[in-house]
Amino acid sequence: MLALPVLSVALCAFVGISILHTRRDAAARLDEFRQLGTSGDPTPAFKWLQRKYGSKLRPLEGCTQKFCQYEINLSNRAVSALRIVPYTELNVWLTLYKGSVQIAMLEYRTALRGPQSPVVHVQESLCAHGCGVRFDVSPHGTTQQMWNGLVTIDTRATPQQRDAALALNLDCFARIGGCKDIIELLPTVWTRTGACTVTSRLVGLSQQLEESHGFPSPDDF
Repeated sequence: MLALPVLSVALCAFVGISILHTRRDAAARLDEFRQLGTSGDPTPAFKWLQRKYGSKLRPLEGCTQKFCQYEINLSNRAVSALRIVPYTELNVWLTLYKGSVQIAMLEYRTALRGPQSPVVHVQESLCAHGCGVRFDVSPHGTTQQMWNGLVTIDTRATPQQRDAALALNLDCFARIGGCKDIIELLPTVWTRTGACTVTSRLVGLSQQLEESHGFPSPDDF
């Protein structure tokens, strides 16, 4: 009879420690992602990540001396295997051209049992003088698209825009039932306006184009 309470305590301890470690590692990945965009030269930061993670930061198939993509993954697999919470993962991809980091992208998603599972991507262009869009959000405005979100920034993004893009809700790794939509994955960028509608909290380039009838500020490109 004593074995069951002991087993329950051990299981709770395992779950708690596993979730704590996953959240800690996810927070570290977000900090590292942020440093790539604010360092001025992301390539030394990438080399430091290679030394830190070793084989965990692995090149994808098809790499050449001129072009290569690297990937590193983090998930709550150990806990989700117990059917306590849904599988949730944070993936980061880094794109190098001629040895220089050009693009960083992260993916945050929860695998739900229903027909729709939410996923958010954050992509940053890392050219020193800006080689992408300063800031953009999709979906934007008010919409029923609640399952797939994309935030695009480059090195010219404001601190407010960067902070919002990287404020992932790490509670999703441990939430019973999982995070249901992009609002729960990234609540600093989207908010709920109804049972089936979402609106963006920040205005990006696409919304500016619509509202200005195609004449945004040149600084937004």
